[in-house]
Amino acid sequence: MRVFILGGSGLIGAAIVRNLVSAGHHVFALARSENSAANLAVMGAWPIRGDIHNPGPWCDKLPVVDAVIHAACDFSADMGGVDAGMLIELLHVLHRQSGPKAPALPRFIYTGGSWLYPAATSDDAIHDEKTPFAPVAGFEWMVPGLAKILSDPALHGMVIHPATVYRTDPPLRGRPSLPGGALHDMARKARDENRIRIVGDGSVIWPLIHADDLADLYRLVLENGERGQSYIGVGIEGIATGDLARQIAKTFGRADCGIEHISPDDIAREYGQWARGLAHSHRMTSQKAIGELGWQPRHTDITRDLQSCCGVSAAA
Repeated sequence: MRVFILGGSGLIGAAIVRNLVSAGHHVFALARSENSAANLAVMGAWPIRGDIHNPGPWCDKLPVVDAVIHAACDFSADMGGVDAGMLIELLHVLHRQSGPKAPALPRFIYTGGSWLYPAATSDDAIHDEKTPFAPVAGFEWMVPGLAKILSDPALHGMVIHPATVYRTDPPLRGRPSLPGGALHDMARKARDENRIRIVGDGSVIWPLIHADDLADLYRLVLENGERGQSYIGVGIEGIATGDLARQIAKTFGRADCGIEHISPDDIAREYGQWARGLAHSHRMTSQKAIGELGWQPRHTDITRDLQSCCGVSAAA
């Protein structure tokens, strides 16, 4: 397929690019900067220069594609408005491309997230695709966004809801520098500053998914997903952030590595309201994707993955 990826330089998008290129798909990807364009080219994608904040110019030049994967988010105060404005322009182009002579409806995978699901009320509450949404403040806009894609009669629309994403590949010469996500940031801080900071008292439960496993899921949904369906992507149903921090401190810090606690209010003041999601406690399951698509996550042991560097070399 000819696939256009938004967010192809990010933690999720870069893994998707590599996966689809390896599977033989022809990948185009939006690149905001020359550096992003160069990284995408190294990964085997065809970069298209542009910015989600100004979609008109690059949408007008978008080549005919069979599918779009939307994995971009700027985490600004107006990220909902940015997303809505971009979708208007992009869908206009896709509608024009999917005329009566088109062989099939263009496939469109929209990325939601685990923060759209409610906080856990008990240890045995595990969310699946049937759980009603209760978004973290600041992410309510994703619900109408994904509904727009799922209900569009001119699209083969689908949604993937990733858990907290991490990667383990260590930085190598000649490989593009990639975002690492929350676990990468914790590991780097433990190594460089001998401390880790977590939101809350350590009892918050995070579901986790390795970027490579998630990329496998995107490819399977792209190739075989049913129109109008949503799929949760999670490899580890849930782990307490306190336990995770202690493992990271042991792996990357020194013997006296400290664990600091910050309140949701303070993290929101530092990064914006979206950061309250770091205190969002919940568990999730991917039984639908496993049963219907044959997806099988390989990374289900966070202790083993942390020892694989988490994209960061351990302290000397």
